Formats: sequence, C-alpha cells, structure tokens
Amino acid sequence: MKPNTRSVLFPSKEVCSERIRQYFEEYLPASGEVADVEGLADFLGTTRAELMACASHKRYGSYIRCACNRIAKIKKQLAFSGKLPAAVLAFDLKNNHGYLDRPDGADSLPTAQAVILKGLAETWSK
Repeated sequence: MKPNTRSVLFPSKEVCSERIRQYFEEYLPASGEVADVEGLADFLGTTRAELMACASHKRYGSYIRCACNRIAKIKKQLAFSGKLPAAVLAFDLKNNHGYLDRPDGADSLPTAQAVILKGLAETWSK
C-alpha cells in the first residue's frame, strides 16, 4: 500500500508555512531561479502532481494555494516587463494554475447583470 504522502509532506501548518517562506525568501534569492510550481515541489521534496493534490488539503492547502498564486504573480510580472514570452506565461497559467482560455463567443456574453433602481433613487442616495 502506498503511503499517503499528503499527510506526511508537512507535519504541521507551521512547518508548511516555514518551508514555503524559505523557498521564496532564502532559496530563490540564493539560487537565482525564477519561482515556479515544479521548483517549489522540488524544494519541498515532492512532485508537481503531489503538490497540486496538497492544495486541497484541509490543514495546509491554503498555504500551497497562496504559494502558487504568488508564483503566478511573479511570472505575470516577468511577462509584463518583457522578460517572459506571453506564450510561455499562457502555457504555465493553464497547466499549473488552472486558468482557462475564453471560449469562442465569450466576448458577446454579458459579464455583469444590469441593475435598475425604481423609485426615489435621489433620496436613497442621501
């Protein structure tokens, strides 16, 4: 029987938080690497697939999700500054961060509901 690595990757929320902090604040500056999901997984001694599975863990999934969000933010900033090709960013966001392409015709779909106020709106706004 395969051991449940989700429960042994981090013995506590504190250890999870500390290891992620070390990745961003110590490892990345020292190594010169760009933050990415696979790099975080490798630093934590696991795989990308297991790290993604850990994102739904009740105890420390929020830490993993925040770390992945931070990685996406870093990569977007690199793309905005011309240091990462847009195609690479798009591929990474879809494969590692759950982003989706907009379906054809999505531009014609309403993105918000219209709100119509009836009555004495002028007095309501005072």
